[in-house]
Amino acid sequence: MSDLASCLLDREEPFFSTFSREFVLNPDVIYLMAGQKGSMPAPVLRCLKEDIDALARDPFRIHAEDPRATREAVARGYRAHVDEIAITRNATDALTQILMGIDWQPGDEALVSPLEHPAGIATLSRIACRYGVAIRVFGLPEPAEATAAGIVEAVARRIRPGRTKLLFFSSPLWPNGMRMPERALAQLAQAHGIITVVDGAHFAGMLAPELSASGVDFWAFSGHKWQCGPGGTGVLYARNRVSEANPNPLPHLHLIRSAAMRDVPFDGSRPEGFDIGSALTQSGAPEGALWHALSNVCRRWDEIGRVRIEAWILGLADYMRERIAEAFGPQALLQPTADVTLASGIVAFNPFVREAHRESLSLNETFREQLLTQYRIRISGGALGPSGWPALADDTPCAFKPGVIPNRDPYGLKPKPLAHPHRANACVWTQREQVDHFVTCARQLARTLERRHAHD
Repeated sequence: MSDLASCLLDREEPFFSTFSREFVLNPDVIYLMAGQKGSMPAPVLRCLKEDIDALARDPFRIHAEDPRATREAVARGYRAHVDEIAITRNATDALTQILMGIDWQPGDEALVSPLEHPAGIATLSRIACRYGVAIRVFGLPEPAEATAAGIVEAVARRIRPGRTKLLFFSSPLWPNGMRMPERALAQLAQAHGIITVVDGAHFAGMLAPELSASGVDFWAFSGHKWQCGPGGTGVLYARNRVSEANPNPLPHLHLIRSAAMRDVPFDGSRPEGFDIGSALTQSGAPEGALWHALSNVCRRWDEIGRVRIEAWILGLADYMRERIAEAFGPQALLQPTADVTLASGIVAFNPFVREAHRESLSLNETFREQLLTQYRIRISGGALGPSGWPALADDTPCAFKPGVIPNRDPYGLKPKPLAHPHRANACVWTQREQVDHFVTCARQLARTLERRHAHD
């Protein structure tokens, strides 16, 4: 870690130590899993409870806050126009509305990363069957070699002009936490007239969004993960204007789940002045208290400063990666370390030495279970292995073992699996002493399990 990064942590730790006391997490467990579900700050939680009580007394109101005010709060923090922001139930809901709403035609192709979450894989697989769309995968460079430029080259190699309609990827990627170069990939897509869709379930709350400047056509966000809002909340961003960041015409988007009828096109078109965010938000009677809580937590993030929060999380994640590399060797890290633009708050690693241990589903699941039961530390892990995108014709049997990261070579698309990942998150409430304790316990446990399974 650089002296500059270390100074940042020294300077900011008193503030974030105080901020961490706003979260009502179990003090007996070190919770390193904002990527599973975040914890609401206590003031937001109190307001949520009050809103639920108030709406129970007067349910006719439906909303605890005008929906436009909620959308405005999100838009301010995410650097977007309010007409581009819709409130959804979660990132999967937003992603499904986007992907199902695209004006697909038989023969269209979707170009996707090999490391997608089931939410994206399932929806695109249904689209492929329903509309005759072909799914093409691009490979990613090995983590030790990965750069933003290398990723863009890997994607460009797989584009088929006139046939590739969609470029879809997550950022950060779910299995190993690698941030993708969203802006550069959006520019590549624009040059070929391709629609970009980003699954940002782990983006908002961790990183500082600049949606209008990203050039991306559509984003899907979770409200309850790193953003630390309540469950049942998400955000959908739909680019709604031609700009320098993306000068291409607006893509058609059919409204899949909307009660909007007045001044709303029914053919997927995007006439000037159409508030697509409002139309996408209108869907029955949600639990309005949840939307107000999302609004409140976004305002809290903005009060602190999203750039400040991002710097703390990324600095803490770098510290965690450094400690893990010291404890287990640099090969333990399953994500890029050379190109800092690909870093996120998700730290993916595998503590074992032998390849058989690094790929063993049962051993790695035992590691996480015992880390919780014996040491009271909660992390997550695992990837899709053979359950991801359909196998290619020339794949060898069992190319991807269960639970491993199913990456592919960016040149020939041969299987290039990474080890079974464990994911520890540098959460906004996490402190360096907790990281130190986590790494110490993980090392003790890994060595114990390696001795126990020496002959496996």
